[in-house]
Amino acid sequence: MLLPALSLAAGSLAAFRLSYLSVPLLAALLLLGLAFGRRLGICLAAFAAGLLAAMVAHELPGRPGESFDRDLPVAVSARVSGHWRADDEGWSAPAQIEVLRQGQRVTTPALDVLLHVPGSEEPPPFGSLLRARGYLSRSEGFANREAVPAGPWRLRIESRLLMSVEAGPRGLARLSGALRRRVERSFAAAGEETSGKALARALVLGDASRIPLGWQRGLRRTGLAHLMSVSGVHVAMVAGAILVLGAPLPRRLRLVLALAAVGLYWMLVGPLPALVRASWMGLLAALALLLERPPAPANALGWAVLLLVLDRPSVVDLVSFQLSVAATAGLLLAGPALAVRWQRLPGWLAAPLAASVGAQLSALPWALPPFHLASPLAPLANLLYVPWTGLALAVDLGWTALALASPGLAAKVLPAIDLVAAPFGWPGEVPPSRWPGLPLLASPAMAWALAGLLGLALLAKRRGLRLGAALLGLALLCKAAGWAAPRRGLELALLDVGQGDSILLRDGRKALLVDGGGWRGGDLGGRVLLPALLAEGVRRIDALVLTHPDRDHCGGLVDIASYLPVAQVWMAPGWDPLGCAGELSRLPGTELKVLWAGETAALGRWRLTALNPEPGERRGVNERSLVLRAEAAGWRVLLTGDIGEWAEHRMLAGLSPEELRADLLKVAHHGSRNSSGEAFLDAVRPRLALISAGRRNVYHHPSPVVLERLADRGIPILRTDRDGLVLVRFSRDGRMRLDLPGAPR
Repeated sequence: MLLPALSLAAGSLAAFRLSYLSVPLLAALLLLGLAFGRRLGICLAAFAAGLLAAMVAHELPGRPGESFDRDLPVAVSARVSGHWRADDEGWSAPAQIEVLRQGQRVTTPALDVLLHVPGSEEPPPFGSLLRARGYLSRSEGFANREAVPAGPWRLRIESRLLMSVEAGPRGLARLSGALRRRVERSFAAAGEETSGKALARALVLGDASRIPLGWQRGLRRTGLAHLMSVSGVHVAMVAGAILVLGAPLPRRLRLVLALAAVGLYWMLVGPLPALVRASWMGLLAALALLLERPPAPANALGWAVLLLVLDRPSVVDLVSFQLSVAATAGLLLAGPALAVRWQRLPGWLAAPLAASVGAQLSALPWALPPFHLASPLAPLANLLYVPWTGLALAVDLGWTALALASPGLAAKVLPAIDLVAAPFGWPGEVPPSRWPGLPLLASPAMAWALAGLLGLALLAKRRGLRLGAALLGLALLCKAAGWAAPRRGLELALLDVGQGDSILLRDGRKALLVDGGGWRGGDLGGRVLLPALLAEGVRRIDALVLTHPDRDHCGGLVDIASYLPVAQVWMAPGWDPLGCAGELSRLPGTELKVLWAGETAALGRWRLTALNPEPGERRGVNERSLVLRAEAAGWRVLLTGDIGEWAEHRMLAGLSPEELRADLLKVAHHGSRNSSGEAFLDAVRPRLALISAGRRNVYHHPSPVVLERLADRGIPILRTDRDGLVLVRFSRDGRMRLDLPGAPR
């Protein structure tokens, strides 16, 4: 059953990737597979059925939503398909758009979106059908050498007055919403928000949004991020607790009560793919025991995948679903085979270690391309953290029950909950190195090849085959890790980080990163900066430079310091020690260098001079941006942060035109009209201007006024919102050589 189910899922996933699909051709393929019979034919028929299911459900091929004007609002009928989560701007929840209207155009795209509504009062419950007007948008992706694809669709509703309930939730959805709201209110009443309560939300409610970002990055780097995903461990704990507590009861009654407890837990958490998969497997295993038949876990996984994909074909495109299914398949199939090979190990160690390695190996092709990290020590770390997660879940379930009964008493025991949660923060305190997390740049094909070779090296019976696979795997690993990458000369790379700044200066293997972009509540460093830097051959950063602590400049620097070793941090004085700049200044194992106007620093052949701010300056954050003039081999680059006209006038008054002169200018503040004044441009006289801005950004950067000033002076312009990554190579013959690997967008 497992192979046909995986073939069905593969067909649905292929439908989202193909640009041409034909119903008659797919029907013929389906009939051919059924006529051929046997295992291969059944898998072929399942693959065709998956293609057809996704095509019909989501109007494929095509990209639903792309044909609409994102600058104009849309009217939708949308079903809330998950529980709401409170955020800084109001509430958000997954939803599926059933009808989409814009002007005279109407379509039924079955489009999955993340719905955002403002206000602090509770929104309509899970399962409601909403009629609303809002703006449909998505991240445009990031056009660096290693491109990051477009993000999920989001529907933002600006006012509650633009939303009404067309139909309320029915049946189990109504009960699920009521249960969730009751538990959420008890959490809110049970004391202040602490790390322990954040972990309880993640393990009990499946809401990891309040886990500290440092913890999330540490768990991801060490291969333990799956512990925050509600899945099989949680289902087993809930069912196991009922089976143990109900020991005096008859066996059949205990199984029925365990199933009821799992169903209740499912209603509390909501239809998360990993939880639904684990719940279906638990249900089928319990039914087998009730019928006095031995459970078949692989078949149960197959049925769970089949039911999930037929109900919602788009689930195959979710990384959480892919990782959950792959890891479970590895645990069930590769784990026992590895345990047989490792019989020399003690029994208490061989089975759990084999299961952990099998799960990690099977998940590798799905985890490596999007996250760019391999965790060599993850199987060993799982031996410690999986049992501790079980203990933490048991404690948090008990604390949740206490919070429901007596929120005040639950608040008093929060310190104990924090103590249980503390070990989940320890991985974030480990400095980056190749053992906790090895940064790798691997395409899907390379990731599959690497996983296959590692599997052969571990499982093949012939010694020669194992040795050959190990050597080929090591060679592939060296390529993915960039250990044999060629040396680079003097370079500047303006990285595409959306609406933000990030500039990489290189001299051979020396690397200096000025700003790192950033976004609200996310890990831009891991998702965008890490693959961009790996693609440029950067595995170590000699200096992180902060121009000023706005999120769109600083956030990514904190993120990337969790993944790549950093030697130094450079910044201007006077920033808030509790903010983003304070986090950078306290990075373990790094040296802090404070720069202000007149101070100098060096990296390889690059000589850097700070031109702003003056010591003791207390003007606005942007005007205090650290401005650097970088010089090497006769070339000059001026990096201006987000300075405005005031800082430009101050530098014009205090510096000679020769001190401001530069061959390349990073235009200040993403091309804002309040920067890059005429007198400043006349003093700098750059041969090339670079602008970092996000596509379709809400600030409408760069300003037409600034573009006109640059055009009037005949200064060529390259922009990340239009050209993606801009790579400038400086040569001794007086030429700048340009490379635009992300263009055309």
